Amino acid sequence: MLSELYAKFTPYEWILTNKKGGYALGTAFLANIRKYHGLLIAGKEHGVREHLVSTLEEKIIFSSGLEYFLDTNFYIDTLFPEGYKLIKDFHFKPYPTFLYYCPKSGEPFLQKSLYMDKNQNTILLEYKNISSYPYKLILRPKLTFRNHHTLSYADSWRDYQIESNERETLISKNGSILFAYISRGKIKVEPLFYYRVYYPLEELRGYSAIEDLFSPFVIETELKGGETFYLILSDVPIKDFEEETEKILNFYQNLIPSTSLKENFQDDDFLLLLKLMLKDFLLEGDVIAGYPWFYCWGRDTFIGLPALFYLEEGFEISYEIFENYKKRMKKGLIPNVIGLPEETNYNALDGTLWFGLRIFEYLEFFGERVSEKRKKNLLNAIELIIENFVTESSLPFYFDESDGLLCIPEEANLALTWMDVMLDGRPLTPRYEKPIEISFLWHNLLKYATKYLDKTFLNKFKVNQILKRQSESLEKYFGEKLVADRLYRGEPVFEVRPNFVIALSLPYPKIPKEKLLKADSVVRAELLTPYGLRSLSPRHPAFKRKYFGNQYQRDLAYHNGTVWVWLFYPYSKFLKKIFPKKTYKEELKRLLHPFKELVISRKVGSLPELYDGDNPYFPKGAPAQFWSVAAIFLIEVERKLAEGEDICKY
Repeated sequence: MLSELYAKFTPYEWILTNKKGGYALGTAFLANIRKYHGLLIAGKEHGVREHLVSTLEEKIIFSSGLEYFLDTNFYIDTLFPEGYKLIKDFHFKPYPTFLYYCPKSGEPFLQKSLYMDKNQNTILLEYKNISSYPYKLILRPKLTFRNHHTLSYADSWRDYQIESNERETLISKNGSILFAYISRGKIKVEPLFYYRVYYPLEELRGYSAIEDLFSPFVIETELKGGETFYLILSDVPIKDFEEETEKILNFYQNLIPSTSLKENFQDDDFLLLLKLMLKDFLLEGDVIAGYPWFYCWGRDTFIGLPALFYLEEGFEISYEIFENYKKRMKKGLIPNVIGLPEETNYNALDGTLWFGLRIFEYLEFFGERVSEKRKKNLLNAIELIIENFVTESSLPFYFDESDGLLCIPEEANLALTWMDVMLDGRPLTPRYEKPIEISFLWHNLLKYATKYLDKTFLNKFKVNQILKRQSESLEKYFGEKLVADRLYRGEPVFEVRPNFVIALSLPYPKIPKEKLLKADSVVRAELLTPYGLRSLSPRHPAFKRKYFGNQYQRDLAYHNGTVWVWLFYPYSKFLKKIFPKKTYKEELKRLLHPFKELVISRKVGSLPELYDGDNPYFPKGAPAQFWSVAAIFLIEVERKLAEGEDICKY
């Protein structure tokens, strides 16, 4: 049944977010198929998310006696009710909107839209009677009150409190709280359980997939033709219902030029839509790596950070992010995963190198706008990185003076690159010693340092001498036909992974065009797909065709063939070194085409993390991933700049 629904609607998901890490997430057919799907998942401190509201039972009763359920729910052995059959059109951006048609008359009768307050955990639902007939609308919010990674059951609702009047209700349990407000009609306290609701995607992913939902009250209202009903659900009290409603609606009203529900966006809307998607990930001083299960990741943040430079508030946001990570530095390393204290770790080497490079890019992008005070503060972070990397002996990697490169010792038993899956306590894709992108990132960091840092510092740590040794060392990665993925025990390992693309996309060193063309022929033959680059060549015995199954099975595939969208960005920069301007522009158009078709169709809320390694047409992994959106945004920016277009209007 799930595959039929995907075919009729879309496998992509809609999403609303706020700057607290809260979100609402769901499908085009409005059936929750993940435990993470819901109308209000509140963002709390340290990345904790509290799942409060799952969905609504929605019922329409016409004066003629006809009645229809609008909602759809999976149970272990059935699908009930089948409200999806009434949804005839929908779009996801700039906010999710769904159009319902009457089965008898074939005419549209209801438009439902969802909005979220960007600064607090508040969802606004809008029901608009777009017919000429009056009808009664009956709603039952279904509550969860749980961590968004877990499930809830009826027993957990033994002790709850409810306070209610006709237009507002407060429900609390074990410190969790929900406020509900309506614009018209009545709220009645009338407890009801929905038992054994089923989430098929969770079972496919190897997790528990059944929970009980609790509805402590019912809402009833009548809508004449042209009338609108609003429902607010929030984890904070709303002082003025009308003011809050107007504030939220006004925010969304001017996000994008008005377009009929039945029309697609135009090509010129592509960059603007990508910009809206980018903003979905913004927090105060950071970005969410991906929704729904990721929080803040240093590596992901700084790989995608250049996209934020182009936002209206990008100058300040980017600096706040740099400052946030600098404050968290330990021994020259920025954190990789940020969350609760026990979850925060520093298990990444590349994240810090990206952090350093993005500082230099920020200084070059914004130029004189950066004050001397800020510049000094940012360059101090670079000095901390270099000093610690060269001298600190307690880091999980070391500086090899013989060749000037950084080395990840095998005895560390760590995965410190972006291919970071650990399985049974060991790296699944061990890239010990000298991974190519680490070596090139380190080289580029030092190269930029010679331009920006004080000579006294450079001389103290012999940066220019290190760069000379590196120039010879980096040549070891190049074979007759292939570029090595890493150096191990002094020898190149010629495993076809996309990491050489990352390395060769960087400004330094200058690589002969002949070598770049050979490398590109390998990319096109073994790694390139319409939706990103494979993480491993299909010719390798470890290649996994599908990203599917339980956690163990998915981990096996994660970096062993699975297609990653974000890799298109370094690939685009790599291509710029090879082709003349006219050909380069055509290459960018080709990379962008599948994503442009998706985005302007209005049927995607964001861009996913992954696709399958074989026939990569179905979104996998997190349905909304920051560095995926950032990559496609940056390629579109580059395309427009290459065409001589003014991107300031976006």
